[in-house]
Amino acid sequence: MPITPLHYPLAFVLSKTGKRFLLPGVVVGSFIPDIEVPLMWIFFSDLPDHLFLHSLVGAVLAGTLLAVLATWFFYPPIISALFQVNKQDLKDSCSLSYMLVLSCLIGVLSHLLLDYPMHWFNPILWPWVNPYDVVGPLVLFFAPYGPINGTAFRLANAFTSVIMVVAWIAILVYYRKRNLWRNHWLGKSSSESAQ
Repeated sequence: MPITPLHYPLAFVLSKTGKRFLLPGVVVGSFIPDIEVPLMWIFFSDLPDHLFLHSLVGAVLAGTLLAVLATWFFYPPIISALFQVNKQDLKDSCSLSYMLVLSCLIGVLSHLLLDYPMHWFNPILWPWVNPYDVVGPLVLFFAPYGPINGTAFRLANAFTSVIMVVAWIAILVYYRKRNLWRNHWLGKSSSESAQ
């Protein structure tokens, strides 16, 4: 899996596909499934670290709910403190609405979309299909270079991570003089908010 911040570029691009999608919701949604990883390590170390929130059922139901709550309550104070984005603008952008819920759902599903191709263990169809029976296409592509749960997985992971790092750099370069932090964390440029 790409480390959690590497899910951002896909979330950013998806938020730009529909002008009404809320970037904060899509971004938080794209990060939420990974909150289960440390919990699985601590409390269920005998189980895989990707399970419920990395399944369609868990992502759509619990993941979306968690993303909405996190975006609504935690996103404005955290992003405001870290990046000096106006807290009230963030609160306005993150207010509870149908579009916030839809944006969070899109974000959660984007996480699954990015993880699916590069895992040798895919709980995407859990509980109906055994996660060990669903191997991502990138892992299968790299399978000639080693075992799917070893070398093939690491190559698929590295390939995906490099693409996401390049995408992050492209976003940063493109927005470097376009009110960078406001665009990244609020999802609106100065000209949009002035309207």
